[in-house]
Amino acid sequence: VKNDKESALKLANQAVKNDPSAAANIALSYAHQAHFDLDAALNAAKQATQTEPNNSIAWARVAELRLSQGNLDRALIAAEKATKLNPNLAHTQTILGFSYLTKIKTGKAKKAFEKAISLDQAAPLPHLGLGLAMIREGHLEQGRIEIEAATSLDPRNSLLRSYVGKAYYEEKRHDLAAKQFALAKQLDPKDPTPWFYNAILKQIENDPINALKDLQKSIILNDNRSVYRSSLLLDNDEATRSTSQARIYKDLGFEQLSLLEGWK
Repeated sequence: VKNDKESALKLANQAVKNDPSAAANIALSYAHQAHFDLDAALNAAKQATQTEPNNSIAWARVAELRLSQGNLDRALIAAEKATKLNPNLAHTQTILGFSYLTKIKTGKAKKAFEKAISLDQAAPLPHLGLGLAMIREGHLEQGRIEIEAATSLDPRNSLLRSYVGKAYYEEKRHDLAAKQFALAKQLDPKDPTPWFYNAILKQIENDPINALKDLQKSIILNDNRSVYRSSLLLDNDEATRSTSQARIYKDLGFEQLSLLEGWK
């Protein structure tokens, strides 16, 4: 939590050596993730499930990491296992909801998120998930209200600010969206998400110069998300940003640069 990653990894390894319990392996899993090693993080989480096969938190951790790596089918299997073992934990229901959401099973996702909210009304992530599921189904206003609720529960979370800003953007409330993106940039200067969304907003507002600046910044920051995303998914993120950059170059009249970015 204090970003002392070296000490965290050392202590987690020592904990596993002293007592290879599920709790120790889960701690080691988070320590590996902090070092951007998702494979080692997943291996530690899997070891936790082998040590304690009925530990629902361990299975939820496996699901979470499989989601990060884009292994959606196996993530869902692990998430369903976690909730079957303990359906009364908000965390396991939340992971199950996001697993369903990535599979576009929005009805099941909403049920899981609603269950999580009933179990822990102070948790922001199930509100975010519920909001995203509602928006996916075309209920923009209801979804935005849920994402606003998530933001109010964790107002210093940069990613939540980016998402609520994106919802305002979809409602064509551009001033509110811009304020949320600015807050997100301040809260986490290393997160590429608000820079990317703000670039899209600037492009819509016919400000391609500043749109290009924000988009280039988001590309520079892209690998900071590798604590959450595998290298393959990061390549997909960067491809999305490069495609947007090509569109901006085209708006500026730089046809050759636009083609080059498209090829990249």
